[in-house]
Amino acid sequence: MAVSDVRGVLLPLTAAQSGVWYAQQLNPQNTIFNTGEFLEIDGPVDATALQQALRQVVEEAETLRLRFHEGDSGPVARIVPAADLDWSLHVVDVSDAPNPMAAARAWMAEDFARPLDTEHDQLFLFALFKVAEDRHLWLHRYHHLLVDGFTVNMVAQRTAAVYSALVAGEPVPATGFAPLAQLLDEKAAYRDSERFGTDRAYWIDRLKECPEPISLSGEQPSLARSLARRTARLGRTETGRLRTLASDAAVTWPPALIAAVALWLQRLTGAPEVVLGLPVSTRLGKNARSVPGMVSNVLPLRIAVKPGSTVEELLTQVSAEMRAAMKHQRYQFEDLRRDLGMLADDRRLVGPHVNIMMFDYDLRFAGHTARPHNLSIGPADDISFIVYDRGTSSGLQIDFDANPELYADEDLRAYQLTFLDFLHRLGSTALDARVDSIELDTSALPERLRTAPAAPAAVAD
Repeated sequence: MAVSDVRGVLLPLTAAQSGVWYAQQLNPQNTIFNTGEFLEIDGPVDATALQQALRQVVEEAETLRLRFHEGDSGPVARIVPAADLDWSLHVVDVSDAPNPMAAARAWMAEDFARPLDTEHDQLFLFALFKVAEDRHLWLHRYHHLLVDGFTVNMVAQRTAAVYSALVAGEPVPATGFAPLAQLLDEKAAYRDSERFGTDRAYWIDRLKECPEPISLSGEQPSLARSLARRTARLGRTETGRLRTLASDAAVTWPPALIAAVALWLQRLTGAPEVVLGLPVSTRLGKNARSVPGMVSNVLPLRIAVKPGSTVEELLTQVSAEMRAAMKHQRYQFEDLRRDLGMLADDRRLVGPHVNIMMFDYDLRFAGHTARPHNLSIGPADDISFIVYDRGTSSGLQIDFDANPELYADEDLRAYQLTFLDFLHRLGSTALDARVDSIELDTSALPERLRTAPAAPAAVAD
């Protein structure tokens, strides 16, 4: 289907979009689905050229021009022609403010706190903040219906490329973005394929007699209305230690990090088995990776920490679990919950999420380096670990995102400190050491959290 074929046509939502749309309809004033980031650009920025670049990107990325409404048999979307959109780049000079960065962040926070009407409102926003002559911030904010993490990166990369060409007076490189219909057609073909049934069978078998997901809060998680976040940055030495541990076990670093989370949760709660949520892009192949859109998924990772197992055995176990899950990543999380009979009483399938972000963020705007600062990646119904790998030259960044209705800020901070200490101890442990020999220091936790390990989350009535 060509781009011209879908203008004015009602399009089906992807499974990921449907979940967000229904959740938003339950509470239209909830702003938790406002997502995005700002890029800190070390240099001057031509606002006129940036707006020109953004207009081209909005024309190219059909997902940015979607509007949503209730159709005869469920939610549908339509692509609005770029010429019909009324928007402009917000240009804000905060350089004279006592604290320019704080002033810019306050503007962003106010924008993120504004509810969006998914049928009538503009679902993206761009703003440029002048912090100093040689320092600017570019904000790009979206409703989660339009983008997933992969798409946010795609838009940032393309904007930087178009802007740089315009400023240099060079021809703008051809876009690599494909029409949204290509993504929708691929999803439809998958659901009609034999692979769909194979993936379904794998997950149903893997999740037989699956334990109730745990929550450190001891309460039933629900859709958050806001986000609590604490950010930690591992130094190069600490990150290098984790990478070396993983390499020595013949695995990559993400399984080592996920093993640390699983083991930490198991030690805190006493649960013999944990089920983590692993967000994935589901973009298999070049065609899927060329279409901006919202198609992410969550995979259940079922990890039983075996008594007496060694560090190497645990890392190998988690790596194998991840590889198996990734082979079946296109089977949608909500389909799986429906298969398991969890939708009627809104039962949870997974506990804390671990989101590994390994996108290429070597961004330059007309030669000037740009550093990303994520503001929200979407809701955390319970607690999530968002891990950014910006490359081997820097350490890992770990955002601890939590539902503030379940976790007070002091509790989130205490859990963060406890996990980081445990991660350090794991990274310093020999591969042949037993995992139960790794000390869990809970001294940073309040007494009430140390003496009453969290049980599996109760099922709501």
